[in-house]
Amino acid sequence: MRETLDRPLTEPEEGPARFNRRRLVRWVSVLTIGIVVVLAIWQDPLYALRAV
Repeated sequence: MRETLDRPLTEPEEGPARFNRRRLVRWVSVLTIGIVVVLAIWQDPLYALRAV
Protein backbone atom coordinates (compact mmCIF):
# COMPACT_ATOMS: atom_id res chain seq x y z
CA MET A 1 0.00 0.00 0.00
CA ARG A 2 2.91 2.33 0.69
CA GLU A 3 4.04 2.27 -2.97
CA THR A 4 0.73 3.63 -4.23
CA LEU A 5 0.80 6.62 -1.87
CA ASP A 6 4.31 7.82 -2.78
CA ARG A 7 4.63 9.97 -5.87
CA PRO A 8 7.67 8.97 -7.93
CA LEU A 9 10.00 11.70 -9.14
CA THR A 10 9.52 12.26 -12.84
CA GLU A 11 12.58 14.45 -13.42
CA PRO A 12 15.76 15.05 -11.47
CA GLU A 13 16.03 18.41 -9.81
CA GLU A 14 17.80 21.04 -11.90
CA GLY A 15 20.13 23.82 -10.85
CA PRO A 16 19.42 27.55 -11.10
CA ALA A 17 17.31 28.64 -14.07
CA ARG A 18 20.11 30.62 -15.71
CA PHE A 19 22.14 27.43 -16.17
CA ASN A 20 19.25 25.43 -17.58
CA ARG A 21 20.29 23.30 -20.57
CA ARG A 22 16.93 23.72 -22.32
CA ARG A 23 17.20 27.50 -22.13
CA LEU A 24 20.73 27.37 -23.56
CA VAL A 25 19.61 25.18 -26.47
CA ARG A 26 16.67 27.52 -27.12
CA TRP A 27 18.92 30.61 -27.20
CA VAL A 28 21.45 28.95 -29.49
CA SER A 29 18.73 27.88 -31.93
CA VAL A 30 17.10 31.34 -31.95
CA LEU A 31 20.45 33.05 -32.55
CA THR A 32 21.34 30.59 -35.31
CA ILE A 33 18.02 31.10 -37.09
CA GLY A 34 18.42 34.87 -36.74
CA ILE A 35 21.90 34.82 -38.23
CA VAL A 36 20.73 32.64 -41.13
CA VAL A 37 17.84 35.03 -41.84
CA VAL A 38 20.13 38.07 -41.81
CA LEU A 39 22.60 36.37 -44.13
CA ALA A 40 19.79 35.36 -46.49
CA ILE A 41 18.52 38.95 -46.65
CA TRP A 42 22.03 40.23 -47.34
CA GLN A 43 22.49 37.72 -50.16
CA ASP A 44 19.19 38.55 -51.83
CA PRO A 45 17.94 41.93 -50.57
CA LEU A 46 14.21 42.53 -50.50
CA TYR A 47 14.53 45.74 -52.52
CA ALA A 48 15.80 43.67 -55.48
CA LEU A 49 12.27 42.29 -55.92
CA ARG A 50 10.85 45.70 -56.91
CA ALA A 51 10.30 46.30 -60.61
CA VAL A 52 12.44 49.08 -61.99
